[in-house]
Amino acid sequence: MKSNITSILCFLCITLMLTGCSLTSSLSEEEPIENKAFLEIGRHLAVNNTNESLILYDYKEALAGDGMYYASWVIGDSEPYENSDGDTIDLYDAQLYLLLGEFTNSEKAQENKDAWLDRGKSSYVVSGEKEIDCSGQTYQMITYTFQNEDNPYARGVSAFAVHDRLALCIELTCQEEFTEDLEAILTNFLENCTINNQGTVP
Repeated sequence: MKSNITSILCFLCITLMLTGCSLTSSLSEEEPIENKAFLEIGRHLAVNNTNESLILYDYKEALAGDGMYYASWVIGDSEPYENSDGDTIDLYDAQLYLLLGEFTNSEKAQENKDAWLDRGKSSYVVSGEKEIDCSGQTYQMITYTFQNEDNPYARGVSAFAVHDRLALCIELTCQEEFTEDLEAILTNFLENCTINNQGTVP
């Protein structure tokens, strides 16, 4: 059963990474949820978004019983876009999504984080990779362009981390015309993510 849960979590993350906004639209509500700066995700992660350009768009406890949590933020105004499935969705200048997996042990968290990172490297045209430290947490960051012509976004930057039993995947992607520094936006976002001490949380 646990291996099935792990497979589901990994599949969801990989699918999001491959399809971009097409799957995120299916997870989103018809209208954006109330925007707020502070958001608790799962039992162990808190996000204090200080970037007023990043608007909270969705928060889903999609597989909360299995320890999977999803949230997304957007930048800019939306425009209609028809995805590869023929569905019309809202397309923004840029979109940030966060996936959090809470696993039964640190080994499973590490396995999933490594799988997500490896899949990202094989799916994108990676132009850079490095380790960064944000708010005391080490992340592996990759920058890339998309090789899937059906993806409306042109490039992105992703950060992957493991913390005890938690695995994190945070991705920021944008359209070709977007001129802001993706790495700076994502780094600032990560600096305002706080992972709670798991020893004090049931």
